[in-house]
Amino acid sequence: SLKKTIAKIERIVRKHYPDFKPTFAGEKLKEEHNIVISKEKLRGLMTDWGLWKPRPRRINKEYRSWRARRERYGELEQFDGSYHNWFENRAPLCCLLASIDDATGRPTKLQFTDWEGVKPAFIFWKEYLESRGKPVAIYLDRHSTYKQNPKKNVLDNPDALTQFERAMKELDISVIHAYSPQAKGRVERLFGTLQDRLVKELRLQGINAISEANRFLEEVYLP
Repeated sequence: SLKKTIAKIERIVRKHYPDFKPTFAGEKLKEEHNIVISKEKLRGLMTDWGLWKPRPRRINKEYRSWRARRERYGELEQFDGSYHNWFENRAPLCCLLASIDDATGRPTKLQFTDWEGVKPAFIFWKEYLESRGKPVAIYLDRHSTYKQNPKKNVLDNPDALTQFERAMKELDISVIHAYSPQAKGRVERLFGTLQDRLVKELRLQGINAISEANRFLEEVYLP
């Protein structure tokens, strides 16, 4: 009966997905438990069960001029790193490096690292180039790994390049530096999604280490 089915869904959600958003919980019910329920119905049920609090609609009065997407895949990769408690309390804080194609909005590579330094960035892009080819340009922030601090180096050489910039110049890949998080909004929004969904996927998979997580990202999660 319908009442029994709803009771079963409640038991499953409370046990496995109590902090999931309704859409994500619905996907897991279908994938893992062969239960199909609309996200609207599940949202109402989770609200009744006290597992979901509907958010008030935001009225955004701020005007932003959005940069148009590039036309073709591979023209521009947005790239950034995000320090977050990706493994919750099962492992130390670490950094997720991510690239997303500007034209399609598709994540192209994800890789966990201990920190956002030169060596991790080089490893990330070496593996990217070997498996996916060369992008025309990379759009990233002004982190010290990617951009010299002008106050620190202006007396020495205002045009000095970082190791990362020199490597990209040799590869004939343009490097474009953003001046604000909003400028590279696609990768910022990607991190917002991953900090919700990927954290929970790693928990469900019982993954507690960077090496294991990177295999999962490359072999399962991105595909």
